[in-house]
Amino acid sequence: MAKGPESAVGRLSALVADIEAAAYARGQADARKEFLTALGAAAKPAPRPRRNKPPTERPVGKGRTNAGKRAPRGAVRTLIERALRDRPGSTPPEILDAAATDGEQLVKLPSIRIELYTGRREGRYESRGGRWSLVATPSSADDGASDAPGPPESGETASAATGDAPGENAEARQAESDGSQGRLGMNW
Repeated sequence: MAKGPESAVGRLSALVADIEAAAYARGQADARKEFLTALGAAAKPAPRPRRNKPPTERPVGKGRTNAGKRAPRGAVRTLIERALRDRPGSTPPEILDAAATDGEQLVKLPSIRIELYTGRREGRYESRGGRWSLVATPSSADDGASDAPGPPESGETASAATGDAPGENAEARQAESDGSQGRLGMNW
């Protein structure tokens, strides 16, 4: 008979342990829920903060007006050349403010800066103290006939185009070249 009371005590002890474990798990879940509610994160996880940008409020229903739109090909160069022709010595933001057409208004400031630096390397634009201008070319400076000699016209020789008589200064030009053109691979 000793076996009966000990088994009943053991079963009762196991039953109490199961009840305590279930109550402990419920208490743990309730405590977690209360903790998250107190932090305000019960409904959704907190948004990740953006670096170096303060959070901004956007009106509902209004997004970016030009979202996904790009300026048409060539609009950047057209805008820059027109703005610098009208007002030489402009800064990139001033060039951007000169946008008149719908296509030009889609141009972004970084695109203007890239075109200006590329155009400076190609000889289209020049910068002095952050102010940009078109490079003055002989044809754009005179707006007409140029004093610089052009290619020889039909029937003219190259020496007539330079103002030399045929054979005159030919020796001087040969002496200037010193024959180095052939060594460098330049045949001009």
